[in-house]
Amino acid sequence: MRDLIGRLEVENDDAATALRVIDHFDHLVDERAPVGAFIRAAAALAGCPAGAHLADRGLTRRFLQDGRTLPEDDDHTWPRVAVPGGTGSWVWLERAGPPGPLDALILERLSRGIQALTATLTHSSAAAAVRIACDPDATAADRRDATTRLGLAGAVTVVVRASGTAPSPRSAEIAHHLVTLLPGTPVLPHDVRAGAAVAEHPDQLPAALARARVALRLAGHPTGIGPSLVFHDQLGAIAAVAERFTRQEAAAVEDVQLLDRLLVNHPWVVETLQAVMHHTSLRQAAAQLHVHHSTLHDRLAWLPTRLGYVPTDPAGRRRAAVALMLWTIAHSDDEGN
Repeated sequence: MRDLIGRLEVENDDAATALRVIDHFDHLVDERAPVGAFIRAAAALAGCPAGAHLADRGLTRRFLQDGRTLPEDDDHTWPRVAVPGGTGSWVWLERAGPPGPLDALILERLSRGIQALTATLTHSSAAAAVRIACDPDATAADRRDATTRLGLAGAVTVVVRASGTAPSPRSAEIAHHLVTLLPGTPVLPHDVRAGAAVAEHPDQLPAALARARVALRLAGHPTGIGPSLVFHDQLGAIAAVAERFTRQEAAAVEDVQLLDRLLVNHPWVVETLQAVMHHTSLRQAAAQLHVHHSTLHDRLAWLPTRLGYVPTDPAGRRRAAVALMLWTIAHSDDEGN
């Protein structure tokens, strides 16, 4: 292509220019460049602002010919060209005068390029975009392009799991965790072990990932009594404790070691304490444990003799709650800090 352009520049400069436009967009497709790069290229080649609206992403982007961003404007009146296969998606050039000689070609290549970009957003390329979006060392521009490529705008919920099948194409393995980015604040299933945090802006995604990892350390098994889906935003001061204790440090706490010793011969100890902490009514706690309420009373009469405190009085309840939290961290499969 480059050799052909060179020969045509001698014989037919217009044809060489047209091929240069085609070659430029083909290069962007090969590089799987973000949507913004395609629109910036169109604006630079046309010498006037260019824009695109992607209906499936609810996204409108506009750029000046020097690459600067223009505010969104859905009420434009510029002649539009549809993006093939994208119902309600359009591209346009914001030229004040009559159309330029290459405007039709630029719009055609812009629309085809965006079509190719959308079609080639495979699991692997989506995973790469997730990693860029969550990378604290990525530039703000790269992170915005990554979220645009993923079709994410506004608030994003970061969900972290230790393992499992990716629940969404917007998932990637990051530092031994399965990280998924979900638009907005969706209702998540409670039958998985996961930590979650919300980023209100793309620049907050790395911090949200760190918070979601902290929340994961406090998540229990889905079949257990403690919560298996933990939102960092709901932890409050509890998050400060989880952030400061490693698994090893939590396991070294005497109250945690005591629980582990009791579990050897009494496997019901932790789940009984969890049920009592979770319910104000002992009858409700017994029902969750699937035991008769008299059995629970017997357990609660026995526990103070081994724990050294009464888990149902105010002071003992606080101590038991902290011991259970540290026990969960100690037995988490996430290394934490």
